[in-house]
Order: sequence, then C-alpha cells, then structure tokens
Amino acid sequence: MEKLLQQACKKVDSAELFKVKSKTVPVNFEVNRLKSIDISESEGKALRVINKGKIGFSSFTGSEDFDLMVEKAAATSEFGAKASFNFLGEIKRGGKEKKKVNIYDRKVEDKSIEEMVKIGKDILGKVKDFDRKLRCDVTILKDSSEVEYFNSRGSFFSYSKTAIAYSMMAQQIKNQDMLMVYSSIESGKDNLNVEELTSGIIENLEWGEKIIPVESGKMPVIFTPKAALVLILPIISGLNGKMVLKKISPLATRKNKKLWSDLLTLYSDGTINFAVGSAPFDDEGVEMKRVPLVKKGEIKNFYYDLQTAGRAGVESTGNGLRAGLQSEPVPGISNLVMEEGKVSFKEMIKDISEGIIIDQVLGLGQGNIISGAFSNNVQLGYKIEKGKIVGRVKDVMIAGNAIEELKNIVALGDKSKWISGKYKFPHIYLKSLSVSAKK
Repeated sequence: MEKLLQQACKKVDSAELFKVKSKTVPVNFEVNRLKSIDISESEGKALRVINKGKIGFSSFTGSEDFDLMVEKAAATSEFGAKASFNFLGEIKRGGKEKKKVNIYDRKVEDKSIEEMVKIGKDILGKVKDFDRKLRCDVTILKDSSEVEYFNSRGSFFSYSKTAIAYSMMAQQIKNQDMLMVYSSIESGKDNLNVEELTSGIIENLEWGEKIIPVESGKMPVIFTPKAALVLILPIISGLNGKMVLKKISPLATRKNKKLWSDLLTLYSDGTINFAVGSAPFDDEGVEMKRVPLVKKGEIKNFYYDLQTAGRAGVESTGNGLRAGLQSEPVPGISNLVMEEGKVSFKEMIKDISEGIIIDQVLGLGQGNIISGAFSNNVQLGYKIEKGKIVGRVKDVMIAGNAIEELKNIVALGDKSKWISGKYKFPHIYLKSLSVSAKK
C-alpha cells in the first residue's frame, strides 16, 4: 500500500488508501425450512486525494489497474470540493491508559456452517413449539473483515473485526389478519443467546393474539427499544456536523442549551467492546472515543469528520465513517447509547390507564427527518388498559415532532437493549402522543 501511495503522489499532492477485505456467510431459513447457505467474499480499495487544494475520489473492487484509479481520483479533484483538512500524520495512540477495543473473536470466524444450521433449527423449534402454524424466516449470519489504511503522510493502521447476528420474522395468519413479529440480536462476539431472541418473539405473539380497538386522540405511549429510533433518528440527524454547517439543522444554534427532559442523555462511543460500530480508529485514522452528544437534555457536542470539522473550525470527533467503499467518509454514528432510567417496563405499564406500546413501525426514516417531524403506521403495537396489556392494535398511526416530544418523557426503562448491534436504548415512556385509528 505504501508503494502504491508513492506512485499516486507522482500525480497528486497527497493521498490516502483504504482497503477492506471481507467474508460473509448467511444461513437462511424460509417458511420453516433451510433455504440457502451463501458464502460471499469481497475485496476493494478506496483512494481519496488532495490535489491543488481540492478533493478527488475513486474506488474499485477486484483487480482494476491502480494507475487508472489514480487518474480517476485526480480527474475528479478538478471538480471536487475545496479541502479544509490535511491527511493525518503518524498515528499515536492516546497514552498507556488507553484501553484496547476488542472487536475480533476467533470463535465467530471459526464457527462452522453446521453449527449455524443447528442454531437456526433450534430457534425455529422453540418458536414452533409455541404455535405449529407459524410461518418463520430465520437468518444466522457471520461476517469477518480486515481493514487497512495508509496515507502519504505516514499514517497507518489495520485491524480485524467480526460480527454475528441471529434474526427471525414470525408470521401468524388468521382469516384476513396477519401478525408479523421481527427481532434480531447482534454482536462482535460469539455470545448470543437463542433464548433472548425466541422468548421476546413468543411474548409479542402472546400479547398480539387479540385485536383491541383504539380511539383516536392524545394518549400515553411507550416506545420499546426497537421502536425508539422513531424519536432518536431526528436527533442523530440534527447533531450531524454537516447538517449543522449547512445551517439546515434546527439544532445548529442550540449547543449548551436545554432542549429536552433531564432524563435524556445520549453519547456516541466507538470504544465499546464487540459493539458492531466499534473500531480503534474511524475511517480516516482518527482515534475512536466516547463523544457526549446530549447530557440531561442539553446539547453538548455535534459530531464531525475531518472535512466538516475543518470547515467548522473544530477538531474531528472521530466520526468520519464510510457507508461503503464507493463513498467518501462523512460524519456518522459509531455506536449510539442512551443512558438508562430507573423505571421497569412493567411499572410503566401499571402507570397507564389507557395508552399504547409501539414496537415496530413502517416507514422509519421517511419524511422530513431533519425537522423532527414523524408520521408512521404502527406495524406492531399493543393496547394498555388499566395497567395491563390487553391485546394488539391495528390500523393505527402515530405522529408528532421528536424535538418537541422528547421534552415530555415521563420515564426511561431500567434495562437497555442493543438494536442492530450499534444502538443501545431503554424503553421510552411519553406523557402524550397523537394517535390516529382507522374507523
């Protein structure tokens, strides 16, 4: 990689090379039967250059000629954005006290396909024992990757990373009604618990056996960790340094100002052992760290990559991430954690005389996220009456503005759950939310 960069710097002023090699093995079950076992391997490089003060970029997978890659990057730099940063010099870890981030587990990489098939059958068996008529899809997936980074100023790092995930979708069809329950668990370590996945799905199926009507209006609502992104996604977007710089974030001028409930504390942290978003460095060579974003309802920081930080006149927060090899780094969240509260889910339910629980929604991320507004159909939700879950709701929609709704948190749950391996949320209990029911 060093020789390639020396070669590149004959045509451009400076350059960085980012290389990823990965192997993914998914074992898929469809409608209760083993459907497919796939093994996919990929390798690619991404080249970003600074030439005459402007940024150029190119990428390729496979064996494309590196000279051609440099030519493409140099050509795009003629029309590229003005560079507001320099590539980092030699990386120096943050002192002896800096903890090592554990992100690789040999057991994941060594896990055999036979073991993965057995886990899938075990998951199916446990849920089918509850109801033989269920139609279930299960995926057991493992992934291992090797990342290398090198730039022309002598900065270099490399690491290996693993991930494993169990996911299941169970369908219950009765007459014209279809109940769909989805759940997944993910980790970088081979420590996943089948019981955690199946018990949650069975509990949801039990709650959903009976359909209970709901009247439209404002009422208390509990968001499960799985549904919490409805409220948190606009905050993630609003704290993005790029959105702040463009002045399209409604939070741009509100740093160090109290906006939400004292109960709300959020931070980005790429140093959590075996979390899916963790790594020793971001995709630009900046050391990963814990970045306080919101503390007791007050905005503490926005998150930045090198380019956006340079334009804003601040330092990168170590959040320069790539959506893939075809993308340049942009500000992104490594792992997002919301601090827990002190109230159990059962206590929240007992406190509500009439309200609903939101567990799955349709259309997450659609609409005008940056404004905070959301309007979602409830794919899976439950009715609470007199402190008890009495059944499932159907043909119901929720709407509101997350920036306003988060002022009215009654309580946060005392137990958090990882969602998609990189978001860790508790239950969120809101005093009142607009609920619309189809007559």
